[in-house]
Amino acid sequence: MYYKDVSCYAQNSLKKIEGLGLGEIIPVDWMAIITVSKRGRLIFEGEIDYSNIGPYLHEYLKTHMAEIYRINDVSLAANNNERESLDIILSPIREEENYKVFFVVAGKNLRYREKDLKIVRFTTKIVYENVLLNNEIVQEKNYLRNIFDSTESAIISIDLQGKITTANKAVKAVFGIEPEKIVGNNYERYLGGKARKVLEEGMSYVQEHNNSFLAREILFTNKFRGKIVLDIAFTPLNDSKKNVVGIVLIIRDVTNKRVLERELEQLKQFAILGELAAGIAHDIKNPLMNIRGCARILEKSLLHQPGCQEFLEPIIHEVDRINEVVEQMLSYVDITKQNSYALLNINEVLNKCYNVILCHKESKHIVIERDLASELPLIRGNNVQLQQAFVNILLNAVQSIEKEGMIRIISSDISGEKRILISIIDNGIGISPREIGKIFAPFYSTKKNGTGLGLSIVEKVIKEHKGEIKINSKCNQGTRVDVFLPY
Repeated sequence: MYYKDVSCYAQNSLKKIEGLGLGEIIPVDWMAIITVSKRGRLIFEGEIDYSNIGPYLHEYLKTHMAEIYRINDVSLAANNNERESLDIILSPIREEENYKVFFVVAGKNLRYREKDLKIVRFTTKIVYENVLLNNEIVQEKNYLRNIFDSTESAIISIDLQGKITTANKAVKAVFGIEPEKIVGNNYERYLGGKARKVLEEGMSYVQEHNNSFLAREILFTNKFRGKIVLDIAFTPLNDSKKNVVGIVLIIRDVTNKRVLERELEQLKQFAILGELAAGIAHDIKNPLMNIRGCARILEKSLLHQPGCQEFLEPIIHEVDRINEVVEQMLSYVDITKQNSYALLNINEVLNKCYNVILCHKESKHIVIERDLASELPLIRGNNVQLQQAFVNILLNAVQSIEKEGMIRIISSDISGEKRILISIIDNGIGISPREIGKIFAPFYSTKKNGTGLGLSIVEKVIKEHKGEIKINSKCNQGTRVDVFLPY
């Protein structure tokens, strides 16, 4: 179509002209918008025929295209023949390099006068300028809508009663909800707890101060995405008198950013720990062995002297404990250096860990069950590192059971993801929600004499194997550790 009218179509423009009452000012039996090309092509973009004279006009206009193309101002033409006597007004709408667009008015058995031409020229100008204005509005609206929908941040506008009035497409990416489903509803339907309180505080501030407000790292939970961390910018929506009539929320998902910052902080801690461990290894281990050796000699020498043993045993015990901490620190640092990987069967690794852990049950009545899937794909890994990781997990499970309980070791193939899942489940005392976010941090321990390096080593081993570890736990109900390893 040559008649560019994105806000409506040529036929609708004719309806607008009709609505202006042109037919009440001058007689009109037929009107149309036509395009005439330089190469002699005629297109009827739209027409309204009140007296069934369209066929005659089509025939006339087609046979006079060359003359029509030369018209530069409103002109009068006549078609007088045996069948019909027609007067025709042609008013140019616009001109391009290879075509022209005209507004055409026709009447039968009548004579148009000069003033009728002026009226048609004026009407053409008014309607076309209105079309251009509408086009600009529509294009601007589409442009803004494209920006609105293409931004990665979720944008939501809310009126002063709390009703959501608009929402962009990013709402689905951030919250997991289609934007159309939340528009028209109150925001309280989707928020609870701290998130609702923060939103209420932000909205109150914006209404009171008519100024923007920024809330950082707000923890938000919903059934679609679970726990996410958001930055929310509150901006006033003003009317022509600068009164606040609503609030625009620009919501950015910073969950990944927070995770990356946490991992970066861990890497810094790991680097410090590595330097520390490497530096103290020889400075501490050698004196420790000397102290322990001397204590053993004294123990034998003073075997028959009452009272001496009670002082020597704590010395040996504490030396062993310090040595264990140093060994774990060195082990932690050496993980990245041990890069001898080979294809291995994870069930064989788990069976070795099972045999090791049987010796560490102490006097507890713990049943350890194995449910290992047969014919699992081989994985590429370091046998020693993986044994160290799973023994640490199993030791934690044993230590979480006070007197009696059960531990299950399960392996399975998640073929759709090309990963093997190893689950270690216990019914011990569990981990509190406050502590579960810290358990992988170096030197953090919930146990009285723990080094705080066991799970740090586990996490580092799993990451070195391009795997993933997840821990779910409830106080007094037990803990489930899921390890995913790729193959």
